[in-house]
Amino acid sequence: MANEQEEEIIIIEDIDAVKDASDNEAKEDGEDASKQKLIIFISIAIILITLILAIVIFSSSSDEELTTLSSQSILEEKLKTPQEIRVEPSKLEKMIAKANYLYSNGDKLKALSLYQKIAQYSQAISMYNLGVAQLKDKQYKLALETFQKAIENDEKRCVSAINAAVCSLYLKDKESFTYYIDLAYAYLPYEINSPLYSYYYSLINYYKRDYLSALNSLNNATTNTYPTVQSNLKAKINALYENNYDAIDALEMNTDEINDFSLGLLYSRVGDATLAVKHFEASLLAEKEVLRSRLAMAFTLLKAGQVEKANMELKKASKDFPEEVMKPYPVVVKLKDSLFDPKEAQKIYRNVTLTSKSMDYQKIFYYSPYKMFNADQTISYIRKGNANTFIDNIKSAQEYLKKSSSSSNVNKGMTLAIKKALNLQLREANEDFQKLVRIQPKHSILQYNLGLTYAQLGNLNKAHEHFLRSYYLDSKNFLAGLYAVFTAQLTNNKYLKLRSILSDSIHMENDSEEKELYKALLTISQNNYLLAADWLQVSDKKRPLYLVLNAIIGTHTNNYDIANAATSELVSLLPNDILPHIMYMDTHFHKYDDVKYAKEIISYLKDQSFDYNDLYYGPYITRYLYIQINLLTGRLYYLRQQLKEKLATSDSYTLEIENTLALASLFDKQFEESYSLYNHLIDERKITDAYTLYLGAVASTAAGHHSNAIALLELAKVKNRSFYESRFALALLYLEAKNYEAAVIQLSGINSNNYRSSYFDFGIDTQKLLFEKQHQEK
Repeated sequence: MANEQEEEIIIIEDIDAVKDASDNEAKEDGEDASKQKLIIFISIAIILITLILAIVIFSSSSDEELTTLSSQSILEEKLKTPQEIRVEPSKLEKMIAKANYLYSNGDKLKALSLYQKIAQYSQAISMYNLGVAQLKDKQYKLALETFQKAIENDEKRCVSAINAAVCSLYLKDKESFTYYIDLAYAYLPYEINSPLYSYYYSLINYYKRDYLSALNSLNNATTNTYPTVQSNLKAKINALYENNYDAIDALEMNTDEINDFSLGLLYSRVGDATLAVKHFEASLLAEKEVLRSRLAMAFTLLKAGQVEKANMELKKASKDFPEEVMKPYPVVVKLKDSLFDPKEAQKIYRNVTLTSKSMDYQKIFYYSPYKMFNADQTISYIRKGNANTFIDNIKSAQEYLKKSSSSSNVNKGMTLAIKKALNLQLREANEDFQKLVRIQPKHSILQYNLGLTYAQLGNLNKAHEHFLRSYYLDSKNFLAGLYAVFTAQLTNNKYLKLRSILSDSIHMENDSEEKELYKALLTISQNNYLLAADWLQVSDKKRPLYLVLNAIIGTHTNNYDIANAATSELVSLLPNDILPHIMYMDTHFHKYDDVKYAKEIISYLKDQSFDYNDLYYGPYITRYLYIQINLLTGRLYYLRQQLKEKLATSDSYTLEIENTLALASLFDKQFEESYSLYNHLIDERKITDAYTLYLGAVASTAAGHHSNAIALLELAKVKNRSFYESRFALALLYLEAKNYEAAVIQLSGINSNNYRSSYFDFGIDTQKLLFEKQHQEK
């Protein structure tokens, strides 16, 4: 219903005439012959009596010859003129009722014949009913002429004009339609005492497109006649004004004639996928609106995240209706509105983002250890984190790394790469690790460090690849194995067998601090935060990685005392970094309402003095979360200006600044700017990881460059075939391009019935449907 732009065309029958049709049919069949004979006998008797009187008068006086001759002439003239046979109104109504009954039961020829006989007795009434019969028989032009005659006879002028307007609609004669509907409106006051007055009023105003007046009349009806029509009209108007629940209530009143297809559309509108699918299935079972029902069900399932089920329906629709499948519902692809609205963005940020698995893992990656290899130890030094030896600041780490530079060439190269990572030159560190891995591909620690830089840059598919290799090269490197599980979960790769092996191996280890750390990470990967809470009883060291775990576990178990204490300590250890402060605000302000939450964030950030190096050059999570904070506080414009100034005054290491500006511009709805920046990053700076390509496609879609978005998503799919975001977006864009076959192929790669895109959404182009309908009418 929500997507149909067709007019509701209603034919008004004579309600009084059809009232007792079924009850009187048998009786009338027996009486017809005797009635006709009686009428004939009475007519003959009248004629004979008239002749006798004429003869008597003629013979009574010769003096009145002229008068007699004159009378005789008049009589002869009358005899030559057909006599109108008058029938009592009650009998006429029964004849009309019988004609209506015959028509409604499919005997159209007898019904039309009876209407013609009725016309001999009462032309005005029969013209109206004859017009109804012709209209039902799709003889629109003839019916229009008949209704015009009924109007000229001054009987049933209002309803005859309404039905004449209906005929004009079918004939696509707009001028005639307007004339008759205005005529019906002019005659409407004469129906003020009719029990059907409200019904006429509703129809006329509906056809005049005064929908609010029509709805008011339907809500205060003076008659229960035509309940199905009235309910359908009420539902259509309510749906037009987005009163979806009222529309549902109106349709569900029709228990004898349930419109499952329309109910399915309405339930889909209100987001009740279960009831929507139920009604679409009923519509398909009844073989009503088969193509549209199947497509509507597919799109409803797609909106609900049930991608596999939706794809099955799309396949069936494409197979059964290969030529028509793209016509009923033109898809239009867009980004989610909630991405750009500060209020909606805050709800998503607080209710989804902060507790998402992706954010939890990114925080862990941010504080995870880099490792060094020498003859004495295999686990050594982390960036602001924990290991056998804790390095609590960059300066002390650099001092140790300087001493170790006299080791082997690989160790020397690894030392330099880690120094760059510690100085937040992640992209350069990543490139160095890639070169070293090509020299020693079987070096477990090199593979782990390379994986960690990929994870911090946000390239999770490549991170998974190298974490997995690292673990296979050294099965005692449990951190590499656990991070392979983390990244597998985020990139839709298989991980259950690997996690089972890890679990068995970790539990066989001797008790130690590292073992408890691994056990905590393992239970987090299982979403078992209650069991992970055991870590809170073990850990008492103030190491950043430990504090991050305390904050994550405390948040998920609603133990905000633990979470607040952990983030406060983290801020104390790392006062110049942005991420610890964001985590502090998240835990300490969690009870505030939306308005106070935003005010407190603005006030808190004013008191901080960041050096912003982690924003300009650091891990992806800092850029993303800081942009979100500025979005929900309405300060994205100022952030963009800050980034532009930094970009203009920097001679080196500008790549991540440009990357941050592209993302900030996207969320600030500067779509063309974001689109240009991502194109420059991809084409000129050669940043072609799957996620950057995907974000470039997001910006392209927002800027209206959908063809460019398709090209970027195809490249992203090549880089990471299990990246659901790129596949889903590509499927939607192919649906928009009416390439259903390609869309089905992309959706086939998403093995989930619980998937929702973070960025992409779609709708039905109702404006296009309306344009096409109006164009067809012309």
